[in-house]
Amino acid sequence: MIPPTTTQQYALAYAPKPFAAMSFLSSCYMIYYLVFKEPEKLQRLYHRLVLAMNVALLPPSFAFFWGSWAMPRGTPHKIGAVGTVDTCTAQGFIATMFGM
Repeated sequence: MIPPTTTQQYALAYAPKPFAAMSFLSSCYMIYYLVFKEPEKLQRLYHRLVLAMNVALLPPSFAFFWGSWAMPRGTPHKIGAVGTVDTCTAQGFIATMFGM
């Protein structure tokens, strides 16, 4: 298998970050809106489900933003890998447990 080029490595490392950040921030806003701005909407099941879905989206969004930074430093063909085995394990746990 041919290893990815440097350009492809940069794309794989940094392309998911803006989308993960948008997901995280929009979930935070929805939680803020439903809990603090319009708490009377939580009387309806629909809005409670929307709140629960946005709470559930926070950990995987954070894990995807964390992305390649959590990989151990020196991982072959991974640009931006500055973490340790423990940070990689923590990210994998968060993505697996909360990403389902």
